[in-house]
Amino acid sequence: MREYTTYIKRLRSTVKRGERMRERRLDLPFRDFAVLVPFMTGDTVEAVGGIAPPPKIAGRAVPQDLHMATFGTLVRLQGVAGDDYTATCCSLVEVLTGVPAVEVSRRPARQVLGVVNMVQREMGRIGKLFQSLQGDKSSDDVAAGIDRLNFGAFGIVDWYARRMGIIDHEDVFATPWQRIYQCMKIDYENIEFNRRLRIIAERRKK
Repeated sequence: MREYTTYIKRLRSTVKRGERMRERRLDLPFRDFAVLVPFMTGDTVEAVGGIAPPPKIAGRAVPQDLHMATFGTLVRLQGVAGDDYTATCCSLVEVLTGVPAVEVSRRPARQVLGVVNMVQREMGRIGKLFQSLQGDKSSDDVAAGIDRLNFGAFGIVDWYARRMGIIDHEDVFATPWQRIYQCMKIDYENIEFNRRLRIIAERRKK
């Protein structure tokens, strides 16, 4: 029994040392912390993934979500990608806060990771919302080449500009993404309603 108690105490001590070490690493400049990322354990990765965004970074306010972001901001965030983990994370923070990537790399890892976590979570959520408006494709749609009509973000901007009578596409990029999404949702639901109504009418003719 005494040996078991000693083992438990040692185990708890080891865990605490690991937690203290992890906390110290999160206070490192992000560029230094990023070097350690490939060697992180599963527990550390999970803990890092739960870090929330700070109120400010380098004196700039940090949004706690992308609720009020413009469509242009979403496009720029989506366009940040690359094999360089440090550069990608710092660029995400720069797009969202305006703090230069070089300065971001010098900030404590905890701050940078908090912003990156939020951006990844919110972009995933928003992406699913837009994805839900695509609907199911019929065999006729596929045969007619509907997949060739996917023009990405520019297609959405062009559609919204024509829908709202906007001449300059830059005005669309400056529009809150939720407004564009709601308009897309209205049009999508109207199309789906008309499709169901047409099916019902065709069945009644038979």
